[in-house]
Amino acid sequence: MAEPQRVVAALPINAGDGFRQAMLKTAIETIPQLTEENHSIWKDKMTALLKLRGVLQTLDDTTLALGESDNAELVMLLLSKMDSVTHNNVITADNRDSAQKIWRSIKDRFASSQSSNRARIFNDFLYVKFQEDSVESFVTDIKVAIKKLVDVGIELPQDILAYLVLFKFPNSLQTLKRQIMHSDKELDVEFVCNHLIQFNNESRAESSQEKGLPTEAALFSSKNKVHSKNRASDKSGNQQSSSKRCRDGYHNPKQDGNHSSDNCWHLHPEVAPEWWTESQAQWKATQTQLRANKEKSKENYFISLLTLWIDSGDPKNRIILDSGASAHIFNDERFFESLQLGEFDFIKTGKQGATLPIKGKGSVLLKWGDRVIRLENCLFVPAIVINLISAGELDSKGCTLLSQKAEFVVAKDRATVMRGRINNGLYSVDNPDSVGSDSVYPLANVCEGSDQETLREIHEKFGHPSIQRIESLIDKKISAAEKARFECKHCILAKITKQQFQERSTLASKPFERIHLDLIGPIKPESTLKHRFILTVVDNHSGYLAGFPLVHKDDTTDILINLIESEKNRRGYYPSTVFSDGGGEFVGNRVDKGYGQLIGNCQEVLARDS
Repeated sequence: MAEPQRVVAALPINAGDGFRQAMLKTAIETIPQLTEENHSIWKDKMTALLKLRGVLQTLDDTTLALGESDNAELVMLLLSKMDSVTHNNVITADNRDSAQKIWRSIKDRFASSQSSNRARIFNDFLYVKFQEDSVESFVTDIKVAIKKLVDVGIELPQDILAYLVLFKFPNSLQTLKRQIMHSDKELDVEFVCNHLIQFNNESRAESSQEKGLPTEAALFSSKNKVHSKNRASDKSGNQQSSSKRCRDGYHNPKQDGNHSSDNCWHLHPEVAPEWWTESQAQWKATQTQLRANKEKSKENYFISLLTLWIDSGDPKNRIILDSGASAHIFNDERFFESLQLGEFDFIKTGKQGATLPIKGKGSVLLKWGDRVIRLENCLFVPAIVINLISAGELDSKGCTLLSQKAEFVVAKDRATVMRGRINNGLYSVDNPDSVGSDSVYPLANVCEGSDQETLREIHEKFGHPSIQRIESLIDKKISAAEKARFECKHCILAKITKQQFQERSTLASKPFERIHLDLIGPIKPESTLKHRFILTVVDNHSGYLAGFPLVHKDDTTDILINLIESEKNRRGYYPSTVFSDGGGEFVGNRVDKGYGQLIGNCQEVLARDS
């Protein structure tokens, strides 16, 4: 016969014990509702409350029975401190009336040592992401995740956990990562987190001192920009830096009393360790690439604007309001009220090496009826196809832009400056009635010019597009027959990518004597086995075509060597000639090494254009 459960009562709370009542009330109010994410915090607070109430041991030990009133109180407490999702996952018809069963169900749900739950908790730890704008939150998430690991019985060595945390660091923190890994102190998670928080605080302090304002968020995302500014100021001779860190070519004696200029790696990179030198080189290369990408984006902007004007703009509208232009740009002297000619700077276009020279600077006068505006500091660029009014320059003069129903108005002090239409994001300014000094030149004469442009001049001016592409921009006086007969020698030569094969070619005398290689891909979508490329091999003698699936292009060499060796074993000879298109997968150091294994037996292995 089973032993009856011993009933244990909770510690009574006397009405006069005000302090104890206040503690219980505060504890209940501060316990959050149990969710899928906050079990660790919830368990600590709930355990402390149950200890204070004297019922924790009874909840854990099912051989002890709770009194009816105590059980009702604890059921109400546990149910009130879990959200609806957790309630649906934990509460069942069997346990909803028993505080002990509910407590056991919560532990099984969140702290079970079963393999499925352990795998879930471990995955949560692995997928904690580094937050560049909130380092403190990242550290908190790591500590909570590790605590969950311990709760389910996963206790990894501290150094392994530290390495897993370091693995989450972004590339911008590689220097800090290596400093921590090469430290002579014992490596653990606490050590890593302390260094990370210290580094974050120093970065925030530096940024705050440079901007003159306090900053609340860590500036890892803009750290490179801050460093660039610091280095630029150092090179210009301004070494009165408020930063505590040494910079490239500059040593701060106030950084550390034990850090002398003789030991400063920024002044003496030749004595720096290899990992530091590599980190600096990587950082500088990244900055160079960022500057190049920024410059390239500026260059491509003009081509994008020109393409948009050709596709969407009205050829009769020759003035565009452009937010990307840093200055007003015009292509005819007759726009200018006053003009200073000379050799100035140039404007970069999207084509490599192609520039538009600036031939002068001055003020432009535009007139619409009784409304006249003067634009100062305008650039004279005869080679530019369209005229640009800088929206930024207008904004600096106090102008505002209002747009509605595909039309826009630029106004200042409630007076209209100019109007225009919007088509596919292109802001075309209405043509002025007249332009230039004393407004004597009608815009029609300025746009058309004194001499009619030939079809070839129009074709070359717009960057050699097809005649169909610029049909709307071609003068109506040019006949359809002339358009049909038009040919551009430069366009024809540009389309010729290969010279004709002048030598005579004969078929191979036997199979596998001469083979042709080519690579197809990348193919999207990839296969179920992650294959994205196909190596094709054609036998010149029989015309037989074989295809070999590849995961990476780098697999070409291994597949080719295995093919040649297996065919040699079967036929007794190597191919005399191997043709390819000279792609990177068929040439280079790795392929040369692979061919070196065969060169002693092969008659000839060539990689040449077919």
